Amino acid sequence: MSTSGNADLGVGPVLHATPFARVVVSVIEEENTHVLVRDEGAYLRVLVPQVCRLSRAGLEAATGLAIRFPGDLEVVMSSFTGVVQLTEDGAVWRLAREPAADTAAPLAGGR
Repeated sequence: MSTSGNADLGVGPVLHATPFARVVVSVIEEENTHVLVRDEGAYLRVLVPQVCRLSRAGLEAATGLAIRFPGDLEVVMSSFTGVVQLTEDGAVWRLAREPAADTAAPLAGGR
């Protein structure tokens, strides 16, 4: 897990520290740059500058399981920083002043 980045402009999920959440963090680190992860013991705070993306396809590839969005992520996500948009293909957290997720850069896999 990375420890560099700018937490002041970071957005992303706060996850219960479970094995599934650690896979979520791993996929976020693969799909984004400058990821900051703060391991707070009982939870993991993920911060990515301005826009944080998590694709369902990436999470399915990492777990080998069928993942339901929305649904499965929220079970381990106790909170988040920024504005979140959940679709069946993934999750995007962004700063309120950033463009809506559908106009931001696509998720991994061209979604």
